Amino acid sequence: MSLIKPFVASSVLLMQLYQPNLINMKKNLRYLLLLLLCFLTQAPALAWPGMPLPRLHVDGRYFKDNNGNIVNLHGFAQTYSPWFNEEGSKWNNYDVEACLAYNQEKIDQILAAGWKMSFVRQHMDPYWSNEPGVHTEGESDISAFRMERFKKYLDEVFVPMALYAVDKGLYVVMRPPGVCPEYISVGGEYHKYLLSVWEVVAKHPKLRNHPNIMFELANEPVKIKAADGTDGGFKEMHDFFQEIVDMMRQYCDNIILIPGLGWQANYKGYADYPITGQDIGYAVHCYPGWFNSGTEEQQDVNYEDFQRGWDEQIGPVSDFAPIVVTEMDWAPAKYDSSWGKALTGEAGKKGFGANFKLIADKSGNVSYLIFTGCELLAQFNPNNPATSEANTTFLNDPEACPWPVYHWYLDYANKEYPRQDFSRLYTADNGDGTFHNPILNADFPDPDVIKVGDTYYMVTTTFHNFPGCTLLKSKDLVNWQYCANPLEKMSSNPEYNLENDQNIYAKGDWANSLFYKDGKFYIMFNAFGNGDDGGGYLLSASDPEGQWEMTRLSEGYYDPGVLVDEDGTVYVACGNGTLSVVQLDENFNKVKSATVDGGFEGLEGSHFYKIGDYYYIYAVSCAWPGTQWCFRSKNVFGPYEKKEVFNDGKATHQGALIQTQSGEWWTILMRDAGSVGRVPNLLPVSWVEDWPVIAENNTNAVNLTLNKPNVGGAYPVSYLPTNDNFRDYKIGMQWAWNHNPDNGSWSLFDNPGYLRLYTSGTASSPKQARNSLSQRIFDYKDGAPSMGTVCLDISGMKDGDVAGISVFQDPYSYVAITKQGEVWKLTQSIVGDENENYTTSIDVTPVDDKIYLRAIADFETNKATFNYSVDNSSFLPIGEAMTMAFDLSVFAGNRFMIFNYATQQEGGYVDVDWFSTEQIFNEDTYYDPDFTAYDEDYLTMTNLEISQDTYSLLPGTGKSFTLTATYEDGHQQDVAAEAKYEIANPAVLSISNGRLVPQGLGSSDVTATYTDNVGNSLVQTFKVVIDHFPLTQDGVNPNIYGSGSWDASTHTLITGQYGFGGWQYSSAVDFSGYKYIVIEFATPPTCGASFRLFDENNYWTDPAMYECDNKSKVVIDLSTLKKGNTSTPLDLSHIYIAGFWSYGGQPIKIKNIFVSQDGNTSGIDEVETDNGNELVDVYSLQGVLLYQGVTRAEAESLLKPGIYIIGDQKVAIK
Repeated sequence: MSLIKPFVASSVLLMQLYQPNLINMKKNLRYLLLLLLCFLTQAPALAWPGMPLPRLHVDGRYFKDNNGNIVNLHGFAQTYSPWFNEEGSKWNNYDVEACLAYNQEKIDQILAAGWKMSFVRQHMDPYWSNEPGVHTEGESDISAFRMERFKKYLDEVFVPMALYAVDKGLYVVMRPPGVCPEYISVGGEYHKYLLSVWEVVAKHPKLRNHPNIMFELANEPVKIKAADGTDGGFKEMHDFFQEIVDMMRQYCDNIILIPGLGWQANYKGYADYPITGQDIGYAVHCYPGWFNSGTEEQQDVNYEDFQRGWDEQIGPVSDFAPIVVTEMDWAPAKYDSSWGKALTGEAGKKGFGANFKLIADKSGNVSYLIFTGCELLAQFNPNNPATSEANTTFLNDPEACPWPVYHWYLDYANKEYPRQDFSRLYTADNGDGTFHNPILNADFPDPDVIKVGDTYYMVTTTFHNFPGCTLLKSKDLVNWQYCANPLEKMSSNPEYNLENDQNIYAKGDWANSLFYKDGKFYIMFNAFGNGDDGGGYLLSASDPEGQWEMTRLSEGYYDPGVLVDEDGTVYVACGNGTLSVVQLDENFNKVKSATVDGGFEGLEGSHFYKIGDYYYIYAVSCAWPGTQWCFRSKNVFGPYEKKEVFNDGKATHQGALIQTQSGEWWTILMRDAGSVGRVPNLLPVSWVEDWPVIAENNTNAVNLTLNKPNVGGAYPVSYLPTNDNFRDYKIGMQWAWNHNPDNGSWSLFDNPGYLRLYTSGTASSPKQARNSLSQRIFDYKDGAPSMGTVCLDISGMKDGDVAGISVFQDPYSYVAITKQGEVWKLTQSIVGDENENYTTSIDVTPVDDKIYLRAIADFETNKATFNYSVDNSSFLPIGEAMTMAFDLSVFAGNRFMIFNYATQQEGGYVDVDWFSTEQIFNEDTYYDPDFTAYDEDYLTMTNLEISQDTYSLLPGTGKSFTLTATYEDGHQQDVAAEAKYEIANPAVLSISNGRLVPQGLGSSDVTATYTDNVGNSLVQTFKVVIDHFPLTQDGVNPNIYGSGSWDASTHTLITGQYGFGGWQYSSAVDFSGYKYIVIEFATPPTCGASFRLFDENNYWTDPAMYECDNKSKVVIDLSTLKKGNTSTPLDLSHIYIAGFWSYGGQPIKIKNIFVSQDGNTSGIDEVETDNGNELVDVYSLQGVLLYQGVTRAEAESLLKPGIYIIGDQKVAIK
């Protein structure tokens, strides 16, 4: 069986029908079938094979399922060739059926043996794709590869095996045929080969976008060549694999795993040159002896050495991306059954296997497999332990990998596994390159859409719900995610707080306009309030997912549509009936305006564009059923001509035009959908005679299946969340408070894992209850009603308190529990006009202080009903059905709303355990029960500290750094990867994933800002100096060969015996622009010292050498340098290692070392400055602060001749 943990299913009373007096028999049957399906999908995972595996995605450094649970996978590998299937004894001669039968049987046998596997790595072996009879020199030889054979057997062997594995509950990692040659290169034959293979795979209809199949792009790259043929590094690796990733992303959204250099053991440089894109992980190989690990012959290597080697090569990447170890095994050599020869050993001490597990577990984001042959894994017997030497075998020897790994996998099976996906999810994406409308089938009215970079943003009206102005984001215009709720609060007037029996229903923000200008996002809207809160507002943010600021405008613009013209001028089209075009200044105040006469009433909802030669106002006639109009002029102030551009008779109107990266045009228009609200629809736009034509004027367009927009890539299906277990430190973005919340009367910290709702004042009804939390109701269009179930812990309620759930609009209906002394009452009510009002109550006996209340919104019948349960198993109906409506008195669509209010006295509370839109919900089914609850002290930062004031970097060589946040509870966390940075000199430095990445020579001040999870921000500043030869403590490596030492305070290097120390560049450094290297010694060395330069990335190659013994200064003419004792000139454009060799044990005291054009001073040109009075800091080239806050003129008078960093410039003082 696969590792998927058995799910705990509720004992569901399947024959319980809801509201039988209101729903006909056909609907009852439909509901029964859906409940049965839900019951089956939540049955124990023994039935998992054949059922959908949860989709995984990359979230930061982790694999996660759709519910946010961290997932680490553990598995095995298969290779589909006769030799690897028991050395040709089981099948041969390209026998597809025999191959499938054998390998499928092995999967079955492995699972039957009790292995808790969760993934299989499948090799698309070149046995199938190579032309028979053509001789090849090993698996790296692609001369026999034939694409037609690959396509044939992809269909006949590899795809069937992948789908079979998925059907058995296994995720799949597919690797390409063969292995990499010793050298690969960008644009080389092997690069072209991989591009061609992966294009076929990425386009395959059964593989592309498959939620359970991943792709490992290559097997064991060793070295890579630069464009000039010399050894390259990770810049070239980035370019090599980024091109493959970008190509694949045009067709598929599968998780992609990137290999490293050195047979997949070297990854450090990816931290400086990461592969960009969505759902990227890294595939690592790990064998005994790698990463300083022990082998059978070298058992004295301990855990610390192994961990240090792993941290150096894998750590920089595992800090920001998930790791999958796709080859790893070990065993004593005597068994001849493993690639790696080593012992399991003991965790934290000696040995390979146990320490590998310790390292993987400590990292927390490492998935791995055992590379043992399938035929051996299938023979495993957990009931046959080794009890004596006579019965000890490869499979049961605790020092070989199978026995311990089997038991480790058993333990892993109970943690960090993928949980079941929710079933009640709405998506417009059909998964085959097409979509249907609406793109979101819930209330997202008045959409405005822009594109910034490759991301689309859509804003929508939220009225009286806060935080509001909901902002969504998308990569493809079809799949949307919440981005932010930028409008925290508009006013503290009593009506916004539901005080004095006042409210602002249907008021607040209306018809937001979203625009981007000079690196900032803006949202403009006009508000309609009861007091001084009406008028124009502007929200702004540099980061749309960060903090937004609100500004009151000098006046309001009705339904504004903002245009930022090509010259940066801002205009607004606005108005109702008669439109206006208003020019604004840089502070968004009116400069001048002109009238646009629409010629009819009800003209509003303006959006403003400059497309080609024309200015377009895209507006709506709101007279039923709503039609879309377009006005155009070649002058921004008119006159404008108009044309009706869409009238489908289905109330599809008001929205935005948007152009994709490929040049396509689309429009998102809302459609009135009754009690659901107003839902956004995506329709294609063409242009005829400079007028937009929507969906070819097809009045049935919203009901058609359409091709997805061409946005230059494929992106995964995503869903807006509806379920919540309230374990986070902040309210989910699907929620909004009904009016302003009383922030002192709710908490996610008082009882972690619950949302505590205190009563805030007294109220007479849910409509006037503060701290009522609501979310949109989705119509899933699957024939089943929408449900919202809330689990309440009622132990904190006081007499007269009322807590429950509502379907809220006008009218609204609810079910609530009330405490009346020692009695608990359940009440169901309908509140509307006199003809609709209804109330009924019953006694109820909660179990363990829990009550489960369910609201059911059936958009087919337009009825809302209610159920309750005391055990989350048997739900019983209560009361009567309400006919749902969409009334302008509320203006928002129907919403599920959780409430708790007092009728007698304050001080009571309820704890909301969870809310779910599933028909059957158990927390442990979807979420890890073992979670660390958030505590406010844990989240509140009190101090921010940088580990060094100054960092010295080598050109082309990045460096990790530490930015430590200290929290109220005393714990500390490195937040370097999460902080925001302002870099004074971006030509010198960039910062990525918590690493300093050199971009050039020089220095830069850096300001780091970190904002904790509760909104506190702290700042630290530091300096970064990039130089060829930094003499700082972390700038010199005394151990390039041998064990040496370096004392930065005295600039003293002591090498090991016949050792070498100095500077090793992770990417080649170009010295060809300089004439000399100048070295000044404090005292002449007497240890046989020579300065050496290597133009190959290997210490054991021939360097250029220059003798330094008994000299106080050497000036090296770079043009004369030869490699070793040869006549071959040193390639100065590719220097990888520089430094000093010596006999060892004696000091080399370096006063200064620098590149030069004249042999005396730095090769850096003198810097002329007109501002001698500018205050600057002065540093040595080694990063030592010499003077702080002096003028440039003072600095130049104080400094001795030499090279310094003054401000952000490298300056020569003569």
